[in-house]
Amino acid sequence: MGKPVKKQICGMNFHLLSPEQIKKLSVAKIVTPELYDVDGYPVDGGLMDLRMGAIDPGVRCRTCGGRLKECLGHSGMIELSRPVLHIKFVPIIDLVLRATCEACGKTLLAEEHLNKKLDYRIKKAKVGKKCPHCNIVQEKVKLEKPYTFKVGKRRLFPSEIRERLAKVPDEDLKILGINATTLRPEWAILTLLFVPPVTVRPSITLESGERSEDDLTHKFSDVIRANQRLWENLNAGAPEVIIEDLWDLLQYHITTLFDNAISRIPPARHRSGQPL
Repeated sequence: MGKPVKKQICGMNFHLLSPEQIKKLSVAKIVTPELYDVDGYPVDGGLMDLRMGAIDPGVRCRTCGGRLKECLGHSGMIELSRPVLHIKFVPIIDLVLRATCEACGKTLLAEEHLNKKLDYRIKKAKVGKKCPHCNIVQEKVKLEKPYTFKVGKRRLFPSEIRERLAKVPDEDLKILGINATTLRPEWAILTLLFVPPVTVRPSITLESGERSEDDLTHKFSDVIRANQRLWENLNAGAPEVIIEDLWDLLQYHITTLFDNAISRIPPARHRSGQPL
């Protein structure tokens, strides 16, 4: 055996994953809520797909070939039918929508305010009524908690929000105190959902011989079912009111996946009634 490598950790940086990074990290596209076939073997494209790691002593990971205690696990992804907001980044989305121009994407700050302190710049940009760069008069954006954005009485859906956020130049994000290399605001509007390896959400076998799945796996199953229903209705050309309801359902399941204790949202529960 080689000598162990000793390193001292000086610090850690956390950042939001871009869609490209999620694709690069993923070894499997998860498309079905089914976990096992009739023989109890993990289904391809399911949440226990063997490409994401070994789940039993008798099998090997199909990505690295490692057994149960040798493979650390590999991540997958779910391709979302429509974009959805990341509940933990709603304050950032709100800031960028209110402080930048809806047309050109630049900050609503006159040049004389650019050298002021960050708090002052943010405060001034958020109340800007006319873009100093393209002279467009701004419609006021309002957040109805927890995650609904409106302009007047019109709702801004995540796809439209994503388009607006993508227009904002990196240098204008810096003016607002946001480091664009670790957080582009449009990444907070999810188009791909990162699925952690099976080792992060292991299943256990009960005395009865039945499997009991981790709460994360249950929640991801809900996401996939809601995503499938939205996909099917989009392809069938369903009325917009049905599409919006199913889009909201997908948003609910992804929100409660990240945080199941958000005020004004009923928690996701097991069939027994116990919160996930």
